[in-house]
Amino acid sequence: MATRPAPVCRVWSRSRIIAEDLTGEDLSDVLELHSDASAWWVLPREEHYGAAELKDVARALDLDELAIKDLLAEDRRAKFETIGQARLVITNAAVLDRDRAQLSAVPISIIATDRALICLVESSTSFRPAQLLLGHEEQLTTGGVEAALQIVMEAIIRTYEEVVQWLEVSSDQLANVLFEERPLDKPEQLRAFKLRSALSQLRRLTDPMRVVMNDIVERPPTTAKSKTRNTSVDRRWKLLAEQHDRAANATDALREALASVFDTSLALADVRMNQNMKKLTGWAAIIAVPTLVTSFVGMNVRFPLVGSVLGFWFYFAVMIVAGVVLYFLFRAKDWV
Repeated sequence: MATRPAPVCRVWSRSRIIAEDLTGEDLSDVLELHSDASAWWVLPREEHYGAAELKDVARALDLDELAIKDLLAEDRRAKFETIGQARLVITNAAVLDRDRAQLSAVPISIIATDRALICLVESSTSFRPAQLLLGHEEQLTTGGVEAALQIVMEAIIRTYEEVVQWLEVSSDQLANVLFEERPLDKPEQLRAFKLRSALSQLRRLTDPMRVVMNDIVERPPTTAKSKTRNTSVDRRWKLLAEQHDRAANATDALREALASVFDTSLALADVRMNQNMKKLTGWAAIIAVPTLVTSFVGMNVRFPLVGSVLGFWFYFAVMIVAGVVLYFLFRAKDWV
């Protein structure tokens, strides 16, 4: 039996599902008909459908052209803004390709009102808010749109945490190589450069999100400022902000860890080069002894025992003894 495709829209009231898979006009009509209902709507980030629908929603909420431009921007920047009854959250999720050690950003634009959550995201990525919201029906029943926004934001932060965990494990693997007292070889250096590139991209995502999360915590929706304000919702936002801060701080710490891996690898390479140079120098000195003796004796002057069998064995013994003495001397100094 074929599985039913996940709906991109759902209207619910408490634990009752009222409608699914609606277009923008139908969704507005259903919300007007059911005053106690809430809705979430996930739009694909395509110009011919998703972007056009988002523009219609933005105009219906009296959002200006600058707000629409921010919602449709592709510059990977994070932003939070409150315009009337609508809250705009512009952020990015992190998608990791472990095989190629590459990180890509998925732009996400969110409009949250007191009764609806509209999310614009690329449909071809592994980050799928529709499936995410479908798996939290009970939480949406009690928390409404605010719970839906928290679910999406928590999933975005979790993508950062997954990348941080992968970077920590990969960094530790490179560090274990250095404990073997050898520098990184070429494939390991290439992987280290890829890790640094992924870390830089992650920092470009987590740093602006600090301000976004703080703004969300400090500027709740206007409907939440009444006497019946749900303190558990505020506490949940604070916990999410702390969760993001931990991921962002871990990202900053990883930058120092990877830098120390590179510095240590370069230091070990220098040490190994110095050791090789000492060995080459020692062996060159040992090899120079026979050359020195034969060159000295081979001069066109008379030396004792020159031209005799005894002289041959005498000068041969001098070369051997001098070479052996130098060998053990350099061996004691760890030069050979």
